[in-house]
Amino acid sequence: MKELLQLKAKEAKRSRWRTGNIIVSYTRVSDPYQFDNTSLETQKKDADKFANQRGLFIKKYFGGIVESAKTDERKEFKKMLEYVKKDQSISAILVYSYERFSRSDQAMQLIVDLARAGVRVLSVLQDVDVTSPTGKLQQQIFMAFGNYDNELRREKSKRGMIENLLNGYWVGVVPFGYTNLRRKEKAKYHEYVINKDGEILKLAFKWKAEGQMNNEEIVAKMQKMGSTIKYKSFVRIISNPFYCGYLVNSLIPGQVIKGKHPALVSEELFLRANQIVTSNPHKGISKKYKNTAVPLKSFLRSEVSGLPFTAYLKKGHYYYKTRGKGDAVNERADVVNELFMQEMAKLKVEDKHRDKIEGRVKELVFAKFENNKAELEAKRRRLGELLKKIESLEERYIEGELDRELYEKYMSKYKSEREEMREEIENANLESSNLEKAIKKGLEILQDPLQLWLSSSYDDKQRLQYLLFPEGLWYNKEKREVRTPRVNSVVFLITGVARVTTENKKGHLTISDLHSHLVVPTRIELVSKV
Repeated sequence: MKELLQLKAKEAKRSRWRTGNIIVSYTRVSDPYQFDNTSLETQKKDADKFANQRGLFIKKYFGGIVESAKTDERKEFKKMLEYVKKDQSISAILVYSYERFSRSDQAMQLIVDLARAGVRVLSVLQDVDVTSPTGKLQQQIFMAFGNYDNELRREKSKRGMIENLLNGYWVGVVPFGYTNLRRKEKAKYHEYVINKDGEILKLAFKWKAEGQMNNEEIVAKMQKMGSTIKYKSFVRIISNPFYCGYLVNSLIPGQVIKGKHPALVSEELFLRANQIVTSNPHKGISKKYKNTAVPLKSFLRSEVSGLPFTAYLKKGHYYYKTRGKGDAVNERADVVNELFMQEMAKLKVEDKHRDKIEGRVKELVFAKFENNKAELEAKRRRLGELLKKIESLEERYIEGELDRELYEKYMSKYKSEREEMREEIENANLESSNLEKAIKKGLEILQDPLQLWLSSSYDDKQRLQYLLFPEGLWYNKEKREVRTPRVNSVVFLITGVARVTTENKKGHLTISDLHSHLVVPTRIELVSKV
């Protein structure tokens, strides 16, 4: 009977910890110049001694490089974790001290995850039994102190950056057009000099302030002179007060501090250039040249050379003439104006078809609007990821994890992509109510666009021209014709639908009619008030 009852006895639960004496070792330093008693060589030597004394065999060494414990994105660290998860013979990870293992906010969760896999994390300096409740508590305390030390350092570093900014010393990426001759030293010892890009940028400020060229023309001219500037970065660069000797930064919100660096341009020139940047980028023409007889100035370009036209008066007649070098083109203003008016007249929409046209345009635009929602959400997610990367990069730089060269390289890349993504989102982020208003406004303008243009002032003529034809007008003197590279997308749709309606004898539009004549633009622009 006792023997039968003995068979019912429970067996001891198997330990969740991996058994055996095979381990891996991880060593690291956060500073390449760390040659004290926690150097890589010392850590490896002490790890070997610790293993020998306890009969442990180190199967593989990881680390041995400069990696910060403030983030768990370290390459060697991740490589080690993957290795341990795959090799079931590994029973423990040996580190010099727990702060060498991880100082991140997720440190304890990482320890827990490894424990679930049966892997212990041992420390040379803090020799505790991590399988016991007391040992686990001690381990948690060590990890918490490491994280606390991180927070103190981060706060101290942030205060130091703020103090530098308030004293006029720049702490961010070296702005375009400058070279820092002492970039590896503390901010107050940095020495900024204006490089080749900066010298060309000086001219760009002057051109922008004069208002004779738009942004695209300025950037193209800079690039021809050897500048590395990109068009999408131009407005951001030229708007930075750093170039007239001042500092602004999110660490000192609402403040503008006089910097210790050399100014690229005067405050007066900077403000004049930015007065144009912040207003209509197509404007910038001084009042004395605002003559309604020559409304196509700057808006008009030569189809052969690509150069814009200016205007002049000779013997009682106004003429358009191309600016700059190259094959000069002269033409009577009334000749070109007449050709442009013919183009304007083509846009007129018959009022009797207005309701039908409006309904069909709405169908097309809203269908495109719905299709773009998923793409817009993906772009917003990507922007969120970029903002997190920028924030992480700034923190790692503040905390000394990255040197200035790597910080500047990746920060420039992320910020450039961020601005590009923001611009794409802004262009695509339209509310359906705004689209409906744009369509109604477009139809209102297209009732008689030519008459509206003829009755407008010089400034209003320019606004209407750029509204309808965002990329201006091309003129070919040899063929005596004008051409519009691009029509406002809403206007394009309205005129296209109107054409199909007119061609259809019964005045009924079909889906096949629409698809055979029209392609909805990828970007839908709003028609603003003129």
